[in-house]
Amino acid sequence: MQNNYFIKILSIILLLNISLFAYSQNIATYDNLTLNPNSVWYGSDNSGGFIDSGFFFPNSYTDYGGGMFAWYGFAYSNKTDTITAGYTNQFSAITGEGALNSAIYAVSYVYYDWMNNYQMKPNVVRFSNSSVISGFYATNSTYAYLSMLNGDGALAKKFGGTSGNDPDWLKLQIKGYRNGSMIDTVNCFLADFRFANNTQDYILKTWKWVDLSVLGNIDSLSFGLTSSDNGAYGMNTPGYFCMDNFNGTNPNVNINEINNKDIQVSIFPNPFVETLNIKCNKADCQLNLSIFDVNGREIKKLSNITHRLSINATEIQQGVYIVKISGNNFIHYQKIIKK
Repeated sequence: MQNNYFIKILSIILLLNISLFAYSQNIATYDNLTLNPNSVWYGSDNSGGFIDSGFFFPNSYTDYGGGMFAWYGFAYSNKTDTITAGYTNQFSAITGEGALNSAIYAVSYVYYDWMNNYQMKPNVVRFSNSSVISGFYATNSTYAYLSMLNGDGALAKKFGGTSGNDPDWLKLQIKGYRNGSMIDTVNCFLADFRFANNTQDYILKTWKWVDLSVLGNIDSLSFGLTSSDNGAYGMNTPGYFCMDNFNGTNPNVNINEINNKDIQVSIFPNPFVETLNIKCNKADCQLNLSIFDVNGREIKKLSNITHRLSINATEIQQGVYIVKISGNNFIHYQKIIKK
């Protein structure tokens, strides 16, 4: 009976394209990586990349001597400079911090190959097994943001132009692959000035969730950038974006079956570490709670939850779980993550 019940839960989740398998417990937050305050790792140790939570983020670094170097791929940073314009501030996010107020985030630079007619060379992240990747948070680097906002001398233009009517854009393009074949593409506009109403034009200045679950089972992802502003040497717009919480929790998804619309339940924080809070909008709630692991095993059960409850979850192992709250002609399902 319990297995049949969990199949129903799992079916609902799969319909919403939420992965509970393979890499589902691996979230690259970058916060476990070591950095001094206000610093960055960009590959100067020639390691060729870095690993976080089982994901390998590649990096290419060349030292030309005399303080001159070149790099592309992925770096990680805790820099907070949202003011300084130009190349010297290439490793800061315009948000001044990582997603969800974290300290460390990834920075990606997409290289245009001067030896191959300035063709874009996307950055590729590969996995050891085919998996569904939930998504990640994206935002602009300070360098790219201020370049698009104000222009960058004779190189990159001010987005919108002098009149504000130029239909400029910067697009992050993520392609999913399986066994060498492209499955599909997800696009995220980091800036978009194509609207008829100029008040809708924007340059992304916050962390935005990019849903990759629609790509299904994949074994690699490529990250590329394209822009409306191009020249003889490829894209004029600085080719940077910032990333955080790779394969994290989609903040826009709750799994609900609600019959009694008068009852509303909140489960927070998510992800959680030691304590999970359950809050009902009605003081006379009489609800039951069950927590299931990804194999359908019920690992915790509580009855007669009223207005608010704090659960000591220290005994729950790190991973992905499903919470079921029911009672009073009400059923609520939600995916939670224990960190």
